[in-house]
Amino acid sequence: MYGRDPFSEIEKLMAEMFMSPMGGVSSRRTITSGGLEISGSGYMPITLIEGDNNIKVIAMIPGVNKEDIVVNSVGNTLEIRAKRAPLMITESERIIYSEIPEDEGEIYRTIKLPATVKEDSASAKYENGILIIELPKSEVSIKRGINIE
Repeated sequence: MYGRDPFSEIEKLMAEMFMSPMGGVSSRRTITSGGLEISGSGYMPITLIEGDNNIKVIAMIPGVNKEDIVVNSVGNTLEIRAKRAPLMITESERIIYSEIPEDEGEIYRTIKLPATVKEDSASAKYENGILIIELPKSEVSIKRGINIE
């Protein structure tokens, strides 16, 4: 075949997708977009949802026990840290393929939120590898209509 390999671009895009920002084992990156600033390391895909009165953060943290997750919030910053245990295999076993990072240890995200939140009213729930954090906005951050006289 002459010229470019038609699959090389697809393979490159797939590699970028799976090693996307903060998706890779050794990646330590910072993303700045639309007023958000997200930094961290390790595999922890997140989604941020902003409502009028709250901010919801959804983090996928598979293979982690609830006791190994720490969530901290102050002002407009949220920190999520988790410790992933290594895969347990016996001496007679060997890994022939795995998409689970083996030597990751601690994974984390530090997120500069789009608004200041009330830390004391926040809640978090972890189930089936999904962490959902509800952060009520502080009074100064809540969008309010203004009456026109």
